[in-house]
Amino acid sequence: MNSKSSTPETDLDLTQFACRVLKEHGAILESGHEVINILLPKSLSENLDVEEYISMAKNPEEVKTFEGESLYPIQFQTPLLDRIISMAGSKPPFLQAALKFNYIKTQGFDNLIKEQFEFIRSKISVSGTGETKTRYILLTSRFLAQSDEQKEGLLDLSFNIDTGALAPGMLSMLYNAEKQYPTKAIPGYTKEEITQIHELVSHYGPNAVEEAISKFVESMNRRFKRDSLSLDQYYHALEKEMKESLMRTGISDKLIQERQEKIAMIPEELSAKKKDLLNKYSIKVSFTPVAALAVTTSCVKVFITLISGRQKKKFSMIYNPVTKQMDPMVCQSCGMSTFSLGLCANLHLNCSTCLEKGCTCCK
Repeated sequence: MNSKSSTPETDLDLTQFACRVLKEHGAILESGHEVINILLPKSLSENLDVEEYISMAKNPEEVKTFEGESLYPIQFQTPLLDRIISMAGSKPPFLQAALKFNYIKTQGFDNLIKEQFEFIRSKISVSGTGETKTRYILLTSRFLAQSDEQKEGLLDLSFNIDTGALAPGMLSMLYNAEKQYPTKAIPGYTKEEITQIHELVSHYGPNAVEEAISKFVESMNRRFKRDSLSLDQYYHALEKEMKESLMRTGISDKLIQERQEKIAMIPEELSAKKKDLLNKYSIKVSFTPVAALAVTTSCVKVFITLISGRQKKKFSMIYNPVTKQMDPMVCQSCGMSTFSLGLCANLHLNCSTCLEKGCTCCK
């Protein structure tokens, strides 16, 4: 048996993958029984380093070719397939899916909300529910933190496009949901929605990265303090030694003056060394999206009334059928998702931190 041969299912997957990528980049394909003939745009042929007209086959050794015909195999570890894979991965993949559920929770939201949320100086009353549709973006990003050392990894963010709230744990639980992928072209996002997604990533990304690299930051801070203390001790000992040398007898006035000038320069030199040390242990972070999944799903909108003293205000919350939890609400002051909230004097919804600092909407 030829160890390099692959199963028919694998060959079919590779063929479909290669053809789909080439077609998306403007190639015209004509499929035969054993061979796929392809006409490539000039720019694409240059990127792939092949002729503008080529043929591909799963098993080229079994295909009869005409003289001068360029026939390329579609097999793992072949140069053309490697270049197609690199081209396919040059931009973050974006996939859209609709979720389907046979059952979605219809009651018991009062207890679920009370379990998840803390309401500060206010009470909650559920006034009704209704099934609706909502949209989520599940984004996987690569982060790179660089200092004297570096740390990199992948970070998942899930948030509701319609409400701006995070959806904690949604990506890890998505495998339980039945997914339907569109088979025909569907409208993309508007410029306003793309801008909103960028704003949400900029809003939630820094905190997520900060949490992911917290131990790395602690390590760099610890090393900075250690090396900074060593510098203090060294220059303190140097200053002490030089001052003691001035007490010796028989030292010329010129030498005394030179020593005093050097002693006077010690604070400036120490400051410069510490600045270099700070640059050495400063952390630069890059954050790059690598894959995105746009999800449309049925959900339950729960209508609530927040009561604070004699005042009351109506809001709505989203029950997420994937996480089987309520999505957090969004603070109207800072825009962050929160499970701890209350109303300011003018009935703006605020997280606990903004309630303590003062509602920015009122200001």
